[in-house]
Amino acid sequence: MVDQPFGAAVPSVPLSRSPLAFVVAQIRFPLVTSISDESFIGPFQEQLRSTYGDLRREDETQVLVGPDGVHNVRGGVVWRFSDGPDGWEVALTPEFVALATGNYTNREDFLTRLRQMVEALESWLHPPKVRRLGVRYIDRIQEESNLVRLSELLRLEVVGPYNVPSPEAVKLNNVLTDCDYAFSDDSLLRARWGFLGARTTFDPALAPVDTPSWVLDLDASHGERDFDISTILDQVQLFSDRIYRYFRWVVTDEFLTTYGANT
Repeated sequence: MVDQPFGAAVPSVPLSRSPLAFVVAQIRFPLVTSISDESFIGPFQEQLRSTYGDLRREDETQVLVGPDGVHNVRGGVVWRFSDGPDGWEVALTPEFVALATGNYTNREDFLTRLRQMVEALESWLHPPKVRRLGVRYIDRIQEESNLVRLSELLRLEVVGPYNVPSPEAVKLNNVLTDCDYAFSDDSLLRARWGFLGARTTFDPALAPVDTPSWVLDLDASHGERDFDISTILDQVQLFSDRIYRYFRWVVTDEFLTTYGANT
């Protein structure tokens, strides 16, 4: 086990049955309204088409509640470039580009794909600034056989109220811990974890499921900086290392064995 959540990077332990549910890296940049136009994004698509051949346009809708009732208001355009169902996806809007997947394999593949996306963005759009850079990893335990043994799989400080006995007449529906950390390099880490009841979520990025689950959501970020490809890639590497060390602090050796370490 890792004794401290912060410090030097720790070696990765591959898990053949990894509970990692979702990974995303997002780069926000100054608003470019022309991205809403199909003809404008063509050069960006051409640089990604060999990897992400499926392009879809989505028009977001916002729901506004006011004194005169509920109204659906048309939001912005999202262009989604994907390599197939349930694979990798690049999302482009007038204010950000993001690389996301629910089928993560390893850090090297993630950084290679990120480099392709960032280089395509820079050569096409030439954004002067990064408004925000964020990297997020979400793990989810759903198996009933593992939920009943969270005190073996996780640090007791992390299990929290879930580990406190309660009478049969009392049922714990949800519990959420939310921690915000600030670093001397002006970057941030938000760590959220907890037990969720069936069909429950605490964030739109985390789809509710039909059964109870335990979730670990780690989000590293920094604010506005100059747009530079090498700096962005180095920062994503740092964020990924920071997130992984925190993850390793949260889980026990039994967790690693349960989810397929060394198999």
